[in-house]
Amino acid sequence: MEVKNWFTDVENLRNDFHSIESTSENCLPPHQQVDILMQEVEELIKQGEFPKGLFVLVGEAFRRNTTEILEYLVGNQISRLGIYGMGGVGKTTLMVHIHNRLLEKANYDDVLWITVSQDLNIEKLQDNIWKALNLGILQENDVRKRAAMLSDHLTERGKLIIILDDVWECFDLEEVGIPVRATGLKLVITTRSFNVCRQTHCQEKIKIEPLSQEEAESLFFEELGSKVAPNLEIKGVVKSIVKECASLPLGVITMAASMREVTDVFEWNDCLVKLKESDMRQTNKEKKVLMNLKFSYDRLGNCEVQQCFLSCALYPEDQLISKINLIEFFIDQELIGGLNTREKQYQRGLTILNKLENVCLLEDYKKRMKMHDLIRDMALHIMSATSIVKVGKSLESIPAEEYWTDALEKVSLMGNKISEIPLNMSPNCPKLSTLLLNGNLSMHLVIPDSFFKQLCGLKVLNLSYCNITELPNSISDLVNLRALLLRGCWGLCHIPYLGKLTSLRKLDVGGCFELKEVPRAWKCWST
Repeated sequence: MEVKNWFTDVENLRNDFHSIESTSENCLPPHQQVDILMQEVEELIKQGEFPKGLFVLVGEAFRRNTTEILEYLVGNQISRLGIYGMGGVGKTTLMVHIHNRLLEKANYDDVLWITVSQDLNIEKLQDNIWKALNLGILQENDVRKRAAMLSDHLTERGKLIIILDDVWECFDLEEVGIPVRATGLKLVITTRSFNVCRQTHCQEKIKIEPLSQEEAESLFFEELGSKVAPNLEIKGVVKSIVKECASLPLGVITMAASMREVTDVFEWNDCLVKLKESDMRQTNKEKKVLMNLKFSYDRLGNCEVQQCFLSCALYPEDQLISKINLIEFFIDQELIGGLNTREKQYQRGLTILNKLENVCLLEDYKKRMKMHDLIRDMALHIMSATSIVKVGKSLESIPAEEYWTDALEKVSLMGNKISEIPLNMSPNCPKLSTLLLNGNLSMHLVIPDSFFKQLCGLKVLNLSYCNITELPNSISDLVNLRALLLRGCWGLCHIPYLGKLTSLRKLDVGGCFELKEVPRAWKCWST
């Protein structure tokens, strides 16, 4: 995983250098973009050494599972292995460790890591395996022909280990193009469901159990990192906190991070009371952990930081998100305010991301961030009454108007196949501030003029990479709009008059090749 991420970072960094453009006064100047990228180059050079021991791993069970899995993968007894256990128990961390151990014994190309996630899409999975094999882009559109091509390549490849991480539902391996009887091919699936292991014909199934009480307490204190030894009363509270976290590593680590530098016994006791209160109506162990994770969100204290954290959950599950893109998103939503230069806003944004990483609510992948799926579930639960988040679910039509309530504040429908919005649809959502429709690539998305009529509070509208040819005139009345993002709308020919949009600070039309001119009023504001 370390090697794979390093090569990916190098390629992305190369692309970032090529994409630096002149910017308006509201964007980070090119020379500062170069400075940031040069710092990242230096980081990548250092990372190229791939130091060992990146992960904090504890427990006899962990060592036993590592040995058993490696023996299966190196030996010839089985070709399909299932790793299952509840969310946050450490399945991915275990397999990352094993993945890196395998890379020490094999060529880089002999081990593939593919993250599957919820809402399984066969075509996307085929694309990801094809790319991981360094075969470029799979041009064929017919799913069965794609599967045959993939099967042929994997069969010819011979010795190969494929790790499919975070599989949520059963699927036919042959339908994807994974030849289950190919000589030398081994498959590992990580999942929360024993049934997924069974239905994918895993010959061995290993359940990953939570830590023992002693191991969980040890991990808690290691993550707490206190230089002062806790007294007996605090140790007693920690014992109870660990039980509330069901000894799941994710819960233990997140709770410990949120309690760093806390020395007063009364604050530790208050923490325990709040955890128990959040558990009272929860019977499912995973739901209990979800509520416990919310404690770390509550302890952020700062509303600005909390809102930035929730914004990260609007992106697809398991996606590595560029730090620069996240900070731009925070700025567009006015979550970073009161600063008079873009540079200061970026510094504040990086500070917020650091804080979220320090309390284990985000994972740092150098110039990108990632949210654990259980943490994301917690964020979506917090936003459930004020948001619609249906990302990458292959929706072909927009959610019905009855779901667009007057309480809505954020809607994320990115990465779907929406091609239809009812002609008279006019959602009445005065509080809606963020609408993300980017990545809906179905043919000829038409947005009726009525759609934006009652969205007067909209601040961020992202239609990037949508197959639209024109925008409705009602866009001109979104007087609170701060960011209109149209990047990659290659068929867009015309943008309506924007003269009334005096709050607009960003208009992104990169890659809109059919667009003949930018609205005159925007040109005046930009100069």
